[in-house]
Amino acid sequence: MLPVKPHRFLPFLLTVCALVFIVREPEKAAAAAISAMHGIGTIADALVTFASRLG
Repeated sequence: MLPVKPHRFLPFLLTVCALVFIVREPEKAAAAAISAMHGIGTIADALVTFASRLG
C-alpha cells in the first residue's frame, strides 16, 4: 500500500527525489536553485515590462 493517495503520488515522488538530490549533491542542488530563481526573476521582469507597455 502506498503511503500517499494515488493522485498525490507524483508530488510526493518529486519531493523525495529533490531531498535525495539535496543530501547527495548539495553544491549542484544550490546551483540549480540559484539558476531556477534567476529564471523566475527573468520571467517576472518580462511580465512587468509587458504589462507596463500595455497601458
